[in-house]
Amino acid sequence: MPKLSKREEPLRLGVIGAGGIAQAVHLPNLKKFADVSLEAICDLDVSKAGLVAQKFGIPRFFEDPQNLLAIPDIDAVMIFTPTNSHLALTLMALDAQKHVMVERPIARRVSEAEKMVEAARKADRILMVAMNHRFRPDSMILKNFIEGGELGDIFIVRSGWLKKKGRWSGAEWCFRKRISGGGVLMDLGLQMLDLSLWLMDNYTVENVLAVQFHNMLGLEVEDTIACQLQLDGGKILTLHASWALLAPETQAYAHFWGTKGAAVLNPLRIDKEMHGNLVNVTPEKTITPRELYRSSFRYEVRHFLECIRHNRSTISSGEDALKVLKIVEGIYKA
Repeated sequence: MPKLSKREEPLRLGVIGAGGIAQAVHLPNLKKFADVSLEAICDLDVSKAGLVAQKFGIPRFFEDPQNLLAIPDIDAVMIFTPTNSHLALTLMALDAQKHVMVERPIARRVSEAEKMVEAARKADRILMVAMNHRFRPDSMILKNFIEGGELGDIFIVRSGWLKKKGRWSGAEWCFRKRISGGGVLMDLGLQMLDLSLWLMDNYTVENVLAVQFHNMLGLEVEDTIACQLQLDGGKILTLHASWALLAPETQAYAHFWGTKGAAVLNPLRIDKEMHGNLVNVTPEKTITPRELYRSSFRYEVRHFLECIRHNRSTISSGEDALKVLKIVEGIYKA
């Protein structure tokens, strides 16, 4: 657990949105940080906000986010609401001079994300997007290998997240384009696309080939998508995402092929050519796949807090999220 120095005051946080991800993931993690004080929570369902406040020892709860944002001692807010509300809530928070962490995706459309990024720049406040896969320990290990040139020039990436068909456990608003901005591409696909582009550090797309499918679940948004992106330098990234895979288990993967080696995520394996031989250079496994995923949320929150406290740039910025959303819009238009 992060420790407080004698000269440091706790960072005071407000939470907007008391839904599933706040209750199951973020609030339990925030309670583990010694240098955090949860000051208030709000939700349109004020009774739910009250119950969550009681459960997590949060002293104040509201229905109207303006009441939360009016608390002068709050340093930052975390926004865990449906995507269609991200723009308005983020602008309100930045106008109140609060740092912001907002759930993915940053917004429904590029035009919304642009306003959010510009508002953060004008307010001189952090705008971080909760792309937790960037904070998985295996992702961070692989990032160091790639940045260090250990795999050479990465020229092909194959990634995907194919959820087995079955009872949907997410929120119904994900299926309504007016609220979510899209279907599985805005949900599972966006996460794998963001991770792949971040690991490659290449956001320049020269050509897109994409096909959307609506025939598995009968939704107004796509339930499956397949696409191939040609990136700057002739590099190729293929992406598959689905809510309706007819298979016994969900599949999530990312493969990276370079001129000096190759790597796979989930589970992590890194192979490198050394003196004419292929050598497995994967660091020793010390954490389970389940804990890899769960720990990504803790590291994500810790990073946000450290960026505020030490005035650092975030590695999951609004600017990066805007770049990825522009690519997503290009995929939808292809």
